[in-house]
Amino acid sequence: MDLEAYFLKILRASGITQGVGDDGVFLPTRGGVVCALDIFAQGVHFKPEWLGFERVGYKAMVINVSDMIAMNATPKFALLGVSLDRRMDRRAICDLVAGIKRACEEFKLVVIGGDSVVGDRLHLSITMLGTARKLLERKGAKRGDYIAHTGTLGQSYKALCALFRGGKPSPKNKFFTPRLKHARFMVKARKFLHAGLDISDGVLAECNRLSECNRLAFKLYRPYERAFKSGEEYEMLLCFARKDRLALLRLARAHRVRLHIIGEVCPGQSHYPALVWHKSS
Repeated sequence: MDLEAYFLKILRASGITQGVGDDGVFLPTRGGVVCALDIFAQGVHFKPEWLGFERVGYKAMVINVSDMIAMNATPKFALLGVSLDRRMDRRAICDLVAGIKRACEEFKLVVIGGDSVVGDRLHLSITMLGTARKLLERKGAKRGDYIAHTGTLGQSYKALCALFRGGKPSPKNKFFTPRLKHARFMVKARKFLHAGLDISDGVLAECNRLSECNRLAFKLYRPYERAFKSGEEYEMLLCFARKDRLALLRLARAHRVRLHIIGEVCPGQSHYPALVWHKSS
């Protein structure tokens, strides 16, 4: 049984939730605040011997930044929840903080609080706070829309397969160091976009999610592409009207972002056999 899917189903059915299922949520306070939270857990999302503690700290922050960018929000502050592995030494702690600091300096973030404990494994839970002028949500796709993704996909899947075989992929691979080169493009492209999310579990899984919340089929031209299984890509999956295709392609070129049209939205429902990306080990 998929415990995570069952938990979310029962949680939604409880009647106490709002906005669960998006990358983040908009709080309609004065000025408006966007909130997003992601957990980065040892044995599920990473092994320290694969990434090193500096990259663990950096990636834990950046995957939350990606969620904010996916909603066309600008992250400003972070609340940091950490369960430290009691086997970590001082060098490991310093490396972890160095990675968090690198992400904060790159994306102009300030850590404003949180909590820390010591346990059997390293887990980081980051709550990101930011602002947005015009949100981009998962719901909003329309019949006839094109489906496209930014960047090049497949690197993370290749790296993960190599690691399981005992190999050592290049540390420049986005599995180790996510690269959010599309951030400025997303701000400019927002006026053309109907729906979108970041690719954390693979294109096939994300199309299933978009299909469920929009009650439309996300038909891929080549659904058996190996790269579409690749999770932790942190590129964007987007929907937009056919009439805006040329304008978006020109905008992408101006920002040096690759934009690939891979399908279209049509009546029906999508049920792609997606890879279960995050597994406990």
